[in-house]
This record gives sequence, structure tokens and C-alpha cells, in this order.
Amino acid sequence: MLRKADYERAFDVLECCDTAASLPDFKEQMVGALSSHFALQHVSFFAGATFHNVFGDLSPLTEGNTARMLPEYQERWSRHDIFGTPMAMRQLVSSGLASLSELQARGTLPASAEAYVRHFLHATWGMECAAALRLELPGGHTALVGMFDPRADKLGPAELATLRLLSRQLSAIARSLPVSRPKAALAGLSERQRQVVQLVAEGLSNADIAETLSLAEGSVKKYVSRILAATGCQSRMELALLARSR
Repeated sequence: MLRKADYERAFDVLECCDTAASLPDFKEQMVGALSSHFALQHVSFFAGATFHNVFGDLSPLTEGNTARMLPEYQERWSRHDIFGTPMAMRQLVSSGLASLSELQARGTLPASAEAYVRHFLHATWGMECAAALRLELPGGHTALVGMFDPRADKLGPAELATLRLLSRQLSAIARSLPVSRPKAALAGLSERQRQVVQLVAEGLSNADIAETLSLAEGSVKKYVSRILAATGCQSRMELALLARSR
């Protein structure tokens, strides 16, 4: 049973993430929200095309000690992660969250996952509490947000229930976001700017664009310059590729 304070905390997290203009912004804002509203300092954000690809993410977002944990994790432990076990996967898919304490209470872990917990989390890094939040991303991709803490009771029943509530709502936000900041900038252009981008993507010169849109060629040059600055593209070719990928 969630308390009023739990719902308020959930709304605070959603409010932090709802302003994200792109998926990279969302990742940063979500990790910051978990730190601010759940006092979680050691958080990672892994993403992949499928559930199993998530654990092979070569450039996850890391915060706190997860940045120091990452090299050893990638070299030795990613394939033994407790949250990649069938039991954890079923719980993540069905409820959006799995915790170390819940998985240990459900029965015996595979030997490799047990070794991951005992040697990597506990002995090496002193992380007695661990949980993973599953999110749905654009294009059917999946994310796992790892949360760790030295205190075994850091995430109690109320915190886990609140995070489960957040899983579906945060997925709804993330699924609708552009996957990169340049694509977000592209979506924020004016109607006329988008027309120029479309014609650049079709390979037209400034003179051709000016004739098509009944503009002065100097105006087209200014449009293109401002669009390149807004999207961070370094050339017309890069802008054209960005527009085509969108």
C-alpha cells in the first residue's frame, strides 16, 4: 500500500523527466531524479535493442561508483549479472522492477549469478542493495536502470512499489523521445526551416531551394546556417543524413 509521500515522490520524479527533449536528456534527468528523490548515488543506465543486448552496452550512463565498477563488469561479469537470469527477466517484464532481496527470497540463484553477487557486488564494491528498473525506449529498445547501495535496507517495500509504479509512466515518456539531441533539435525547427531541411536532404542547392520556396538565395543561406547551428551538424551532408535517418 503506497502512502501519500510515495505518490508525491513518484510525481516529483516524473516532473523531472517530463521536460526531456531527447533520450540522452531523459537518461541524465532520470539518474538525477533518483539521486534527488530516492537518495540513490550509485546508478547506471544501460540500453540495448533487446533485453539481452542491454548487458553489452559499451557506453552506459554511470553515476557514483558505477563508473568505477564498469570496467570490471564489462570484462568479467556482464554475462553473469543476476538481473539477466530467467527469474529476474520474468519479474522485470511482468512488473518493471527486480531487486536482489526479492530474487534471493524466491529461491536458489544460478551459481554464476551467485558469484556475481558475492564477489563483485558484496566483496569488491560493498553493495549490499541492488535493484534494476526496466524501461521501454523508442524503436522497441529496452533499458535497465541499475541502482546500488551499501545499505541492504536502502530500498524497502515502499520504495520498490514506488519504482514499479514509475516503470510504466517513465516508459511512456521515453518511448516518445527523439533518440539523439540533434534529432530533438530537428523536431523543434519552424515549418519553413523544416522545408529547407527537406530540400537539402533531397540534394538541392541554395539556388534551387530559393527558387522552389520563392525566397532570395541569401535568405536560404541564412536558414541553412541557423539550422546547422541549431542541430550541431557540421555540413549540409551531415544535415541531409540526419534528416533522412529521421
